[in-house]
Amino acid sequence: MSITLYLGCVIKALYPEVEKAIKEVLERMGVNFEEPKDASCCAPLGFFSLNRDAWLRLNERNMRLFQDTVVTACDDCFASLNDAFKIVSENKGIKAPEVKPFGKFMLENLENRGLRFSFKGLRCTVQHSCHFLRPARGMDDAENPRVVKSVLEKLGYLPVSYDGELDCCGGLAFEERVREMLARRKAEALEKSGADCVVSTCSHCMRQLRAVSRLPILHLAQLSALSMGANPEEIGVPDMLLRRMVKP
Repeated sequence: MSITLYLGCVIKALYPEVEKAIKEVLERMGVNFEEPKDASCCAPLGFFSLNRDAWLRLNERNMRLFQDTVVTACDDCFASLNDAFKIVSENKGIKAPEVKPFGKFMLENLENRGLRFSFKGLRCTVQHSCHFLRPARGMDDAENPRVVKSVLEKLGYLPVSYDGELDCCGGLAFEERVREMLARRKAEALEKSGADCVVSTCSHCMRQLRAVSRLPILHLAQLSALSMGANPEEIGVPDMLLRRMVKP
């Protein structure tokens, strides 16, 4: 299997441990990937709202650089690429690559890889990103999302439900007061869940919640890589979580 890996701007700039984890996971799963050096920002929500034409032209250029399947590390990138590719494809009659968010790709490809997982038992809450759950994109059940939880279960972790699970964290809210209010409300609900950590697939959710939560905020790729035998220090998994896990 060969794919295009699209990490996006935020992960490459702020979260090198997530970049390391994603590449480690793909390599251990035997997935060949390339990162087009000429690919640009996907111009997500904030840019799209300013200039729709620029958003479409930018992503038409990206589209021509990618292979048939594009795996995104951030759900915001997934949403922007997915929506733009569909519009460009329909307007110009050209075939668009399929865009898959990392969580969905893992769910579809994790089994039958002959992998043995090193840890289990960690209690994880999930921060479901708004862009991933939008019904029109068809990635998950918007009322009862299961994609990320199912991947965690396959890896041996224990997903924990909590009040306000589907609430937005405010990561892309324009007004600072609203953004902070949503983040603190979400962090409080996460901390009351009794979980050991929070798992996300969106870099904006990670950045928003890390600023206010007492729980470790991890990307799904970090726990995936850990289970596959990656060095915890290199992929940013804190010691406090390692002490709460057990080997199968």
